[in-house]
Amino acid sequence: MDAFVEYLEEQMDLKRTCSITFRAVDGGVTTIKGHIIRMEEVSGRHIIETDAGFVIGVDQLIEVNGRARENYC
Repeated sequence: MDAFVEYLEEQMDLKRTCSITFRAVDGGVTTIKGHIIRMEEVSGRHIIETDAGFVIGVDQLIEVNGRARENYC
């Protein structure tokens, strides 16, 4: 498991409010604030769910709390 996923799990466990920037399906960039309430792996893909009901693939994440995902292009 990579360090970024471990960081996300830490934020979830500590129930910290996160600023989450991600690339939406339509290609746009969106930033939301909220808590990560669930993380799981589905078909080999890590996903997070926020308290606002957003389900986001870790591969879509650009940064969380200013921390950029490794190898993001």
